[in-house]
Amino acid sequence: MTKEPPSRLSSVDEVMATYAISASPVKRVVFLSLGLVFIVFAVIGIWVPGWPTVSWAVPAAFFFSMSSPRLFRWTMENRWFGNAIFDYYATGKTVPKHAKYGIAGFITASTLLSAYGVWEVSVRGEGVLSQPSTWNGADPGFGPATVLLVGLVGVWFILIRVRTRET
Repeated sequence: MTKEPPSRLSSVDEVMATYAISASPVKRVVFLSLGLVFIVFAVIGIWVPGWPTVSWAVPAAFFFSMSSPRLFRWTMENRWFGNAIFDYYATGKTVPKHAKYGIAGFITASTLLSAYGVWEVSVRGEGVLSQPSTWNGADPGFGPATVLLVGLVGVWFILIRVRTRET
């Protein structure tokens, strides 16, 4: 899955010709609406520290590629995240190796923290951490297990299914 794409597209016009597709009118409205929601989240990330920008702009560009050629072009040409979106599409929808491992690490850390939080609230209850027999929470452990499973699927998807580029 980490093969380099055969060639890099060199212009926004080439990306548009390769990835912009048309959808039925109903789908266009749905895709346009979803793209606008994602773009609002991406714009929030420009000013809020710690809030991702490109992570929201990639799905926005995807939805715009099926609904609005003008907005699809805009996602690749704007000054805040356009270069990252253009690189993603121009290289055959690939992610740099360092970003891929960073994303997987972030998913792992946030999954572990979330699973611990769910465990603390729903499983341990009033019990003592070192004495499982005193745990009196209402959940026998399905909540934290579900969080861990979803996190594992996310890490698997990023590491195995998302194509990688070296630079």
